Amino acid sequence: MADQLKFSPRQKTTITAAITLAAALGIIATAVLALLGLSRFVAAFQQVLMPPVLALFLALLLQPVFDLFMKISRGSRVAALILLFLAAVIPLGLLIWLGTVYAVNQIPRLIEDLSALLPSMWETVQSLFAGVQSILEQIGLESRLDEVFSNPGDLFSSSLNNISTAITGSAQGLAASITDILAWLVTPVYLVFFLLAPPFDIRMLHKFLPFLKKRTRKDVVYLADQFISILLTFFRGQIIIALLQGILFGLGFALVGLPYGAVIGFVLGLLNIIPYLGSLLGMAVAIPMALFSSGGGIGLGLLVLLVFAIVQAIESYLLTPRIMGNRTGLHPALIIFSIFFWGTALGGVFGMMLAIPLTAFIVVFWRLLKKKYIQELI
Repeated sequence: MADQLKFSPRQKTTITAAITLAAALGIIATAVLALLGLSRFVAAFQQVLMPPVLALFLALLLQPVFDLFMKISRGSRVAALILLFLAAVIPLGLLIWLGTVYAVNQIPRLIEDLSALLPSMWETVQSLFAGVQSILEQIGLESRLDEVFSNPGDLFSSSLNNISTAITGSAQGLAASITDILAWLVTPVYLVFFLLAPPFDIRMLHKFLPFLKKRTRKDVVYLADQFISILLTFFRGQIIIALLQGILFGLGFALVGLPYGAVIGFVLGLLNIIPYLGSLLGMAVAIPMALFSSGGGIGLGLLVLLVFAIVQAIESYLLTPRIMGNRTGLHPALIIFSIFFWGTALGGVFGMMLAIPLTAFIVVFWRLLKKKYIQELI
């Protein structure tokens, strides 16, 4: 009977398309399940996994500097490691520590001053948007907002108390877990191990994939090489860009006379390691401070906007093209979407930081899949 079944070319095309669609849906479902499983696995073992992952990431970022010191030390990896720690790791650690201490001293005062500005900000909003008040009254929010903005100190005190309680609880939990503490203490040991280990050639990945066809192995190695290349290019470039943006924002805000300008600019510039995050938060903090602080006003607000425009222009037309080029090849709208998507999928800041490399890798993977494995059906 099977021999009697005959299909027309159009029916064969339809059946092939249906099978291909089912296979594609199966692959997508498998990928989603794998992503969920990976997310849960990382969440369950993050205290054990994060130190070696962080050390490997730092080793990859520092590899160009390490190679430079290898040349200076005539091929001695131990001497290059000592030079690296003396010239880069220790000074950078001290700089981060001093900057953190300064920021920790300034940020509470900044929050206190911002809370003092909230009543005048609310009055300005009410005067500019009188129609909003009637709408708020109708939905029952006007009295609540009046209470919040007329007593911002209570709001901030309550929020800070909640944060303090959460931090204290987390600190106590961390202190109670000896395994977690030891895991983070050995991070420098992991870093030393990765730096002293012989460099890994991605082409050696062939040896670990004997069960794949030769063509498939070649494609897997290509994808792995592309992922590592995108990851390193993005983070090496983005860290440098974020540092330069922090310096430019800090200097610009300080020069125009914005209160706490150096702290606001530098911290929010560093947050641009996650693209657009620092700029968006900067607008939300710097503009109200410029408009409503003592000695501020429209003039200072315009100067702050000018600093934003100049720094963003420098970043868009000078820093990013020269440092990173168009390595990721992603549209800005796709970048913003990927940040929110991966931040949700992988849980918070860690996912947001990996958003662009992961999305760029998926684009590369899709292009390879479409070119070599997906055939035209209709």
